[in-house]
Amino acid sequence: MKKYLNIKALVIALAMIGPMSSCDFGDTNINPAQPEEVSMSALMPNAQVALSWAVGGEFVRISGLLTQQFEGINAQQEDNYQYLIREADTDGMWQRMYFNTLASTNQIIMQADAADAPHYKGVAQVIMAYGILTLTDAFGDVPYTDAFGAVNDNFTPTYDTQQDLYSTILPGLLNEAVTNLSAAESLGGSPSTDDLYFGGDLNSWITVANTLQMKIAFQASKQTGNSAYTSALTLSANAISSNAEDFELFFGNAGNEVNPQFQFSQDRAGNIRMDAAFSSRFSADDTRQPLFINDDFELGANNAGYYSVSAAPVSLLSYVEVKFMESEAELMQTASDVAASKTALDEAVNASFLKITGAGTPAAYQTDLDARWAAETTNAGRLSVLIDEKFIACYSQSTIVWNDFRRVGLPVLTPNTNGVNAFNANGEIPRRLPYPQEERLLNLDNLPIQTPNLQTRFWWDQ
Repeated sequence: MKKYLNIKALVIALAMIGPMSSCDFGDTNINPAQPEEVSMSALMPNAQVALSWAVGGEFVRISGLLTQQFEGINAQQEDNYQYLIREADTDGMWQRMYFNTLASTNQIIMQADAADAPHYKGVAQVIMAYGILTLTDAFGDVPYTDAFGAVNDNFTPTYDTQQDLYSTILPGLLNEAVTNLSAAESLGGSPSTDDLYFGGDLNSWITVANTLQMKIAFQASKQTGNSAYTSALTLSANAISSNAEDFELFFGNAGNEVNPQFQFSQDRAGNIRMDAAFSSRFSADDTRQPLFINDDFELGANNAGYYSVSAAPVSLLSYVEVKFMESEAELMQTASDVAASKTALDEAVNASFLKITGAGTPAAYQTDLDARWAAETTNAGRLSVLIDEKFIACYSQSTIVWNDFRRVGLPVLTPNTNGVNAFNANGEIPRRLPYPQEERLLNLDNLPIQTPNLQTRFWWDQ
C-alpha cells in the first residue's frame, strides 16, 4: 500500500530532523536532546522521512554528478562534478544518515525490545540495514556494531569492514527482521499510520527485507562471482514483484512537504542541472524524456517532471531495479540464459515506462531495443545494452548507477577533463567518498583511511 506524506506527519518529522550542526560522531549517533520516552510511533516517521531525505538528496546528487546524469555548474556541486570532493563535503550526508535517520531507528529497536514489540523492531531493522548498506556502498568500512555506543559514553566507534557487513552482519540483521515481522504477536504495538511507507503492512516490509537480501548478494558480484548471481536469482522469488510494491515515499506540495531534489533546486538555484550527455541518451521514441528533463535541463523547473517536482517520490528499492538485477544475473551467471535475460530486461524497461508515463514501452522503442540486443553476439555486448537501459530507467534512484559503474565499468563514461586534484590524482571517476572531516578530527584512531583518496577501492569493488 502506497503512502503519501500528510502535512501534520511531515511537520513533526522534519521538526525532529532539525538543522544540521557540527558535532562529534557520538553526538551524531544519539541525540542528547531526544528523550528516551519519545514513543516508537513518534520516532518512526522521523526515521522514515530522514532516510528518504538523505538518500533522495545527497546520495542521489553525488551519484548523479559522478555518473554524469547531473552537471554541477556552481559552488560545491561544480567542484564535486569535477571530482573535487572534500572531507567537509560529506559531513552533512554522514550526519543526516547516522544522526537524523539511524539514531532514531536504533532508539526504536531498543524500545521495541523493552516493550516486546517485534513488529516495530522488524521495521526498524529493515531501515537500519538499508541505511548502513547505503553508507558502505559510498564510504566502504563504516560503523555499525559499535555505532550507537554514545548511550554508554562511547563517542569513538570502531568500523565494521565492508566484507563483514555484506557477508554476515546485514544478511543476519535482515533475517532477524523477517522473523520479527512474522511474529504472531507484538504486545508492545505494531506500526500503523505512523508507517509512512506502507501504513503498517508487515508483508510489504518482509518483501523489502527480501529485496535487500537480493541486492546485497547481487552487489557483491565482483567478489563472489557466479554465487552472487545464483543467489540473487533465488532471492528474486520473494522480492518486489510490481511497481505497486516499490519501497518509496511520495512527498507533497506544501512548503514543508516538498521532495528533497525540488527543495534543493529552489534553495540552490543555478547550482545543478541535467547533464547534456545524459539527456542525449534518450531516443526520439522515449516518452519518458519530457518527464525527466526540460529544455534548459534545470532540475525542478518542469512541472511535468517525475523525480524533481515538489510532490515527487524518493525511490529506495523498485521493481524496475529488481528486474534489471534479474536480467544481469541470468545473463552473467555461469549457466547463462540469454533468453531469460532478455525477458527480464523487457520487463524492467516496460515497468520503467509504466511508472514514469503510465503506459508501457512504446512499440518503436521496443523494436529498437530488440535490434540492439540482437546485434550483440557476446554477453559483454548484451550487458552493455542492459546497463545503458538501466542507466536511464534508474535515474534518481539511490546510488544504483554509480554502483553499476564501479561493479562492471558500465555505462561507458568519459571522465571529466578537470578531474585531477590532490584527492583524485589520476583524474578518473571517483570510486568512493572521503570519510567526513569530523571523523578525522574526532575519531582518527578508528578511521580506515586517514588520507583521503577517492580511488582506493573497497571490498566489493576489488
